[in-house]
Amino acid sequence: MTEGFTAGADRALRRAGARASRRGNGLVTPADLLAALADEEESRAVSWLSEAGIAPTQLLDLLGVEGEPGSDAPEEESALPHALDLRAVLSDATSRARQLDRTVQVGTEHLLVAILASVPELSRQIEGLGVDPILWIDRLRDESTGDSSPIPLDSDIPPLDLGEPGLSTDLLRLVDASANRVREGLRVVEDYVRFVLDDASLSRRLKEIRHRFAEACRGLDAEGLTAARDTTGDVGTHIMTASEQSRESPRAVLTANFKRIQEALRTLEEYSKLADVWLAGRFEVLRYDAYTLEKRTIAAVVAHRELGEACLMVLVGGLPTLGDLTWVVGEALAGGADVIQLREKDLSDREWLTRAREVRILTAKARARLIVNDRPDLARLSGADGVHLGQDDVTVRDARRVFGTAGLVGVSTHEIADVERALLDGASYLGVGPVFDSGTKSFDSFAGLEFVRQVAETTTVPWFAIGGIDEENVGAVIEAGARRIAVSGAVVRAEYPRKAVATLRAALDAAR
Repeated sequence: MTEGFTAGADRALRRAGARASRRGNGLVTPADLLAALADEEESRAVSWLSEAGIAPTQLLDLLGVEGEPGSDAPEEESALPHALDLRAVLSDATSRARQLDRTVQVGTEHLLVAILASVPELSRQIEGLGVDPILWIDRLRDESTGDSSPIPLDSDIPPLDLGEPGLSTDLLRLVDASANRVREGLRVVEDYVRFVLDDASLSRRLKEIRHRFAEACRGLDAEGLTAARDTTGDVGTHIMTASEQSRESPRAVLTANFKRIQEALRTLEEYSKLADVWLAGRFEVLRYDAYTLEKRTIAAVVAHRELGEACLMVLVGGLPTLGDLTWVVGEALAGGADVIQLREKDLSDREWLTRAREVRILTAKARARLIVNDRPDLARLSGADGVHLGQDDVTVRDARRVFGTAGLVGVSTHEIADVERALLDGASYLGVGPVFDSGTKSFDSFAGLEFVRQVAETTTVPWFAIGGIDEENVGAVIEAGARRIAVSGAVVRAEYPRKAVATLRAALDAAR
């Protein structure tokens, strides 16, 4: 039995392996697991599907799966490896199950929600059946906190009693105004994320917050709030400040509206405490989530501003002399490289810093970016634009404590779980790979083109596909969705580095 899984979840995972084997597929995918969940009779997942009006056979038809529910007998653990996106699903399910209690086992409901939260294509298919997956995400969160009975729209629960009759009306006006501020602010932010940043991951999270806020507001007296509203008699509508009349940049618009959301949620939280601690707690959680989303959104805006149209990063290092290094860097910049990443392993700190400062001079003249690999201290001392971190290096937070908050911090990612974690940490850009075998760095496994496709569907925060990319395979990387690449051997070991960079740049420019 899979460690930490309930018996039903374990059987579903085994059935998923059996399905993948029958299909002759080399990997077990989230679609295999979703189909297997429909096979798990009398499970929480099937119960939730049934309550939403989705029959197991209907789900199997949607996935194009043959067979009747329950037709797959549980088998021994499949020898097939899990696809990257399935590994991300299992990691997400485990995280959701143990959010409040590390002893909680992963159940079929956790697997169902994790699939819909992590795999946009399957989430869209479920939405096509008339069900909003975000409501299931809310339900799982509520049940994990012991609140499994959200207040229905036609609730007979009396409205919040906010005090004496006269005072109650005024407080209802206050609550109504705050709720409206939250809705307005969320819409302003979501529109920018959706239409300007075009970021699926952020858009999904903002939509989730909107739904959770709407669910929380069911605990308010909607009719009473509307009846208490007095826009014409509100003295605040006639008080305007100069700062309210102008915004100097889109970032200023976002910041102002995030603050509006957070302040209004705090007001709702505090006044809800007068009557309903449960409701106040929901507003509190939403406020903290808004803080996290503000960090992610502003980080994305800054990253787009700083990297702009930069699409080609060249990693250099390990060259015999400083002269060799500066020649390769100069040729790469002349060929059209936007970013130079300096990666040294066997030099003393003093020699490394000397080389970084020389490369800084070259990149500054070319108006290109300089990134220092692994070392936020040397990045700061050399005046670099940023630092790049691997999965085993210091965290984004610690790197910023050394390097500063204004610079770029990139993170290497090898699976979707790495991507989500890096974005939550506020990474400025991502390295996505390794895509292919590389002659400059050894890897135990390769994320491959499938990972590139996943990231392309997940975020528009700047990211660079990396690992063994050259003139021969760059077309396949671009076809998979990459619009930025990072290369090393294809340039450093080329007889004519400038020509190699120009060829790669031309391919990227044609795609963009």
